[in-house]
Parts: sequence; C-alpha cells; structure tokens
Amino acid sequence: MPAASIRMRAALSCYLLIGVIQYGTVCAIDPGYIEAVEADVAEFASNEFHPPANSSWMGNADSGSVQLMDLNGFSAYLQEKSPGSYIFYKNLPGKFKGRLHRDYLTTGDIDRIKKDIFKYTRELKD
Repeated sequence: MPAASIRMRAALSCYLLIGVIQYGTVCAIDPGYIEAVEADVAEFASNEFHPPANSSWMGNADSGSVQLMDLNGFSAYLQEKSPGSYIFYKNLPGKFKGRLHRDYLTTGDIDRIKKDIFKYTRELKD
C-alpha cells in the first residue's frame, strides 16, 4: 500500500475517532469513498486520474462520468456539448480521437480539447 494511501486512511480514522469522542455517534465510512479520495490524492502526484474499479462513488454505468471512460461515450459527450467541434472531430483519424479522449480524462478541459480538434484538423490538411 502506498504511503499516501496509508496516511489518508490514518487521517480518516482519526477524524472518525474524534467525531465519536465529541458527539458520541458512531459513523461508518463507505470503503468506496476512501478509495475515491485516495484516487483523487494520487492524481496530484501523477497528474492522471485512475478511478478505482467498481467504486460506487464514481457513478453507475448510466452516469456521464463513467460513459466518458470509453471513446464512444466521450464522442457522444462532445457531440452534445460542442456540436460544432464534433463536426471536425468525427472526421479525425482514431489516433487523434484517442489522444483527445486521454487528454480530456486527464485535464477535464473541454475548451482545450476543442482547440486541439482544430489543431489536428489543420495538421491533416498540411
């Protein structure tokens, strides 16, 4: 177990213990929540978000965040959020679409993705 993970679990345990002592109430933390927090902390170290497998905190198969994890879901999301950019995106080769998808999962910056779509479109014309 990574050191950051151990520190995170210890901090959450201390928080719960203080809550029990102060308020006399026992609270349980969903292990999925702890995994989601650890994934968020790990993102700061690596600049990449790797969601925990089967985490109830990451949404279900119908939620937008999970749908964005695959290229088809990302394409549908882009078509909905930016139809103009999607017109150019759908004509890009797979390698560019994959790069855009990975960049969006890493940054979450749709404006940057839209700029990159036009950049890649120009590259193809040259």
